Amino acid sequence: MRTTVPSDFSLSFTGAEGPYTVRFQPIDEWDGIINVAIGGFEMRWSVDHADREEGGGIILGGMTSGSETLWNDQFWFELRLDDTPPVIRYWGDKVVWREDLAI
Repeated sequence: MRTTVPSDFSLSFTGAEGPYTVRFQPIDEWDGIINVAIGGFEMRWSVDHADREEGGGIILGGMTSGSETLWNDQFWFELRLDDTPPVIRYWGDKVVWREDLAI
């Protein structure tokens, strides 16, 4: 079910390029921006969708704008804040391309 976005936060993850931090800032009740630098490339991703699962977990989603330089493609990201540990999944063509865990 669609929900409002949380207040600002930072989370660190580890991926193939090493550790990185996502910094979320809400724009309004429904949307926000994630600033991230992965593998030395700085990107700014729009959070276009926020969902609340039946169990109460929040999932933020959007496109990895600017990731073409790093990954030769853009992906849909799914930041699952309440998973243990939090996880960010990158989807391409309806398949999870990669999954990075919070550290």
